[in-house]
Amino acid sequence: MFALLLAATLAQMQPGASPAPEPAPAASDLPPRRMPRNAPHIESSDAVIRNSGSTNTAGFLVVVHQDYSADVYGAGDAEHKSVGAPQAKWLFEKLQAAMPLGDLGAARCMKSASFGSSTTIAYEGQMTPDLSCGAGSDAARELARTAAVIVNQLGIPSGVGRLRRRLL
Repeated sequence: MFALLLAATLAQMQPGASPAPEPAPAASDLPPRRMPRNAPHIESSDAVIRNSGSTNTAGFLVVVHQDYSADVYGAGDAEHKSVGAPQAKWLFEKLQAAMPLGDLGAARCMKSASFGSSTTIAYEGQMTPDLSCGAGSDAARELARTAAVIVNQLGIPSGVGRLRRRLL
């Protein structure tokens, strides 16, 4: 039996023994990709707070709009909610002052591969480093605090034990 498997494997490895692979279909031949039904509509002027979640906590995505409303995407469908004007205004002011966001002095920290999560904010085509480590520059700490206040205000649960669903 072993000799038979070895002979079949060697025959496939010899040049000319196997047929040429079929060419990949052209992009025009592929069916159009469908967007998920709860895909967010994001303008460049929106602030996007994203928590990756972990093995046993669901992540979430919050799109804060300039009109102080927010779309919350989590384990279920999207919910449209209202953010307090002072908190939203504060968030946008702090994001603008922290530009460029990629250079924000956020601290790095060790996290469990299974239970660690990260929180970032995207705004005007830029993204902060992970803000969940709790240290770093004053600007990073203030953005992390402001994002936490908004998430709490929107009633997004942070409890352990929820099943994680893959987000965008």
